[in-house]
Amino acid sequence: MSKTVARYFGGLAIFALALAVLSAGAYAQVTLSIGLTPGTDPNGEPSYTASVSSSGGTASNVIVTYTMPSGELPISPALSGGCLFTPGSPHLTVVCSLGDIAASGPAKRVTVAVHPVDTAPQDVTATASAANVSIPASAFVTSTITEVGLTEMAVTMNSTNPGKVGEPLVYNVTVTNIQDDDARNVFAILILPKLTTFVSATNGCTHGVLLTCKLGQMSPGTSKTLTVTVLPSVAGWTQATAGIRLTTPDRDFTNNSAANSIWINP
Repeated sequence: MSKTVARYFGGLAIFALALAVLSAGAYAQVTLSIGLTPGTDPNGEPSYTASVSSSGGTASNVIVTYTMPSGELPISPALSGGCLFTPGSPHLTVVCSLGDIAASGPAKRVTVAVHPVDTAPQDVTATASAANVSIPASAFVTSTITEVGLTEMAVTMNSTNPGKVGEPLVYNVTVTNIQDDDARNVFAILILPKLTTFVSATNGCTHGVLLTCKLGQMSPGTSKTLTVTVLPSVAGWTQATAGIRLTTPDRDFTNNSAANSIWINP
């Protein structure tokens, strides 16, 4: 090999090494720091606010990952906007995207809230990572849970009996919060009888494959009743089923649905 060619390749090697050193230096100089602060949401549920900042440069595509006890329930979508809750064992995982964080800019914060299901100490870890940061930052807190709000919901259902082909068949569905805590985000869901025509339902209900009725928050000792009307088109036995869903833990799911079966006269 000629001296000219050798010098050329030698120069390339030195240039490549210099680039590698510069790139490594740029990659290593961006660091993240994270703080984790426990609190409560407007309904008194435990919340956790992660505050993330960058130094040495802009951190790209920052992700905050929370790990929590597996039984916790996410109850604040508004606070937790932009986060994905993934239940599982041994942890509930919450992944939140914060985008880029500039070194010269303010810290970015994200808050998630959950509903605990027991009074065991709640260990929560938040870890911040970024596309151009080699070592994630993490923070850890333990919350003391003094009490757990539980509800006891019940559903009952009755109707016109007997029914008659072509005449209104009216169902009354009553949802009751028996005890002990407020029931939040309550919906009644009805499966209407086959071979009937939907006529009407109480305000707040949406008719589709299922009839879904928004009941909102219900205090202990309160009930809400829905009225649904259909027209049967065929004689014989017909059945409707009603159930509920909510975001507050319920101590007994066995009374959260009801069915009604009646005879339709020609």
